[in-house]
Amino acid sequence: MNSLILGLVGTIPLILLFAGLTATKIKSHFVTLAGLVVTAALAAFVWNMDPGRLGLSALEGALIALVPIVWVILAAVFTYFAGVESGAMETVRATLVTLSPDRNVQAVIIAYCFGGFLEGVAGFGTAVTIPTAVLITMGFAPIQAAVIALLANSVPVAFGALGIPVIVLAQITGLDLTTLTRYVALQLLPFSLLVPLVIALISNGGPRGLGPSLPDVFLLGTLFGAAQTVTAFWLGPELVAVMGSLGSLAFYLAWKTMTGRWTAAGDRKELLLALSSYIILLALVLVTRLLPLDFPKRPPFTFLLPLGINPVKIDWLTTPGTLLFLSAVAGSLLQGLSLRQVSRVFVQSLDRIKWSAWTIINIVALAKIMGYSGMVNSTATMLAALSGKAYPLIAPGLGAIGTFVTGSDTASNILLGELQRETAKRIGADVHWICASNTSGATAGKMISPQSISVAAATVGLQSEERAIVRTTFLYCAGYSILLGLLVFAVNHLLVA
Repeated sequence: MNSLILGLVGTIPLILLFAGLTATKIKSHFVTLAGLVVTAALAAFVWNMDPGRLGLSALEGALIALVPIVWVILAAVFTYFAGVESGAMETVRATLVTLSPDRNVQAVIIAYCFGGFLEGVAGFGTAVTIPTAVLITMGFAPIQAAVIALLANSVPVAFGALGIPVIVLAQITGLDLTTLTRYVALQLLPFSLLVPLVIALISNGGPRGLGPSLPDVFLLGTLFGAAQTVTAFWLGPELVAVMGSLGSLAFYLAWKTMTGRWTAAGDRKELLLALSSYIILLALVLVTRLLPLDFPKRPPFTFLLPLGINPVKIDWLTTPGTLLFLSAVAGSLLQGLSLRQVSRVFVQSLDRIKWSAWTIINIVALAKIMGYSGMVNSTATMLAALSGKAYPLIAPGLGAIGTFVTGSDTASNILLGELQRETAKRIGADVHWICASNTSGATAGKMISPQSISVAAATVGLQSEERAIVRTTFLYCAGYSILLGLLVFAVNHLLVA
C-alpha cells in the first residue's frame, strides 16, 4: 500500500474520535470504546499485528491508565470535594475576593490564579465552574464570566492534576521528563503574562480606562510565570501549576500587606488550616523529590509488572496520586472532618470519575496499539512529507486539536505524543521541543473544548448560548495557537542550527 494512503488510513481512529466526541451526543466512554475496536481491527488487518501482541499492547495501556493517570485524577477530585465538605474552599475563595477592589484585578485573581490552583489540584471542570460562578456573584455578565474562566483555563492546564499531562507525555514518548517539563514551562512563559492581560481587557470591556489595573495585572502575570518556571526547572512537573497560582497569590498578598493596601478580613490561622492539604502536599513532594531516599525505589514500594510489551513500572508510594491522597486525608482531619466523612467523600469521588476512568483506559489502550502496530509511524511519515521543515509551525495546533477532541491535555498527549516524536525525528527537529509543544498547544485547545464550554454554560444556565461562547473563545484560541507556533518554529530553528 502506498505510504501516503497508509498514513491517511492511520488517521482513521483520530477522525473517528473527533467526529464522535464533537458531532454526536454519544457518551465519550462509548465513543472511545468504538475507537479502540476500530484501531484494533486496523492494526490486525491493515498493519498485520499479531493478536497476542495486540492484546498485550492494550493491556499495557490499561495499566498505565490506571496508575498514574486515573489514580491521580481520583485523588485530585477527592482533595477538592473534601475541601468543599470542610469549608476550606469557601475560606480560600472569600479571602481572595478581598485582595483588590479593582474589578479587572479581581477577574485575574479569581479566574487565573485561583482557577489555576483548582486546575493544578483537581481539574475536571472545577477550574471553569467555580471561577465562573464566583465572577457572576461579583457582578460580571454570565457570558463574560464564562469566557474569562475559559480563557484563564489555558496555561495552568499543561501541569494540571499534579503535572499528569507532562508525566504521561514522558511515558508515552520515552523522552526525558525533566527536559520536557522545562521546555513546556519555557513555551508557556510569554502566555503566563499575556493571558492575564487579555482577561483584564475582557473584564474591562475594552482598552479604554484599563491603565490603573495594568500594574497589578502585570505583577500577577509576572509572578505566575516566574513561580511556574522556577518550579519546573528545580522541582519537576508535579507542583508547577500549584506553585504558579499559589506563589503568585502569596507574593501578591505579601506585597499588598507590606504596602498597607490589604488587611486580612478573616482569621489567618483559619486560612492556613484551609490550605493545610496543599501545604502537606508541598512538603511531601519536596521530601520525595529532593532528598536522596532510596527505599521508595525498591520493592514493595516500586515494582515492575511483566505484562504488556514492555514491563510497566509502578511506583505507588511516591506517585503523585498517592502523595495527593495522603495530603487530602491529613488535611481533612485537621480541618475537622471525621474518618467517616472522609470515607464518604472518597466513595463519592470514585462515583464521579467512573465514566471518565473508562474513557481514559480506552484512549491509552488505543494509543498503545497505534504506536506498537506501526500506525503512528505511517501517519508521521505522511505528515513529515506534507509539511517538511514547516512542521514546527503546526505542531502546537495538533496539540490544540487533540484537546478540542478529547477535552484533556493528558489525552491529547496520549493520542499525539508518539506522532509528534516520530514526525520530529523525520524532519530533523528537536524531538523534546516538538513533543513539549503538543502539551503547550493543548492548553489553547482547552478553551474551545466542547466539554469545557458545556461545563461553563451549564454553570450559569447558558446552554442556549454555547455557540456565542465558542465564537468568542475560538478567536483567542486561534491567536494563542498562531503565536505559540511561531515561537516553537523560531526556537526549534535555533536548537537544531
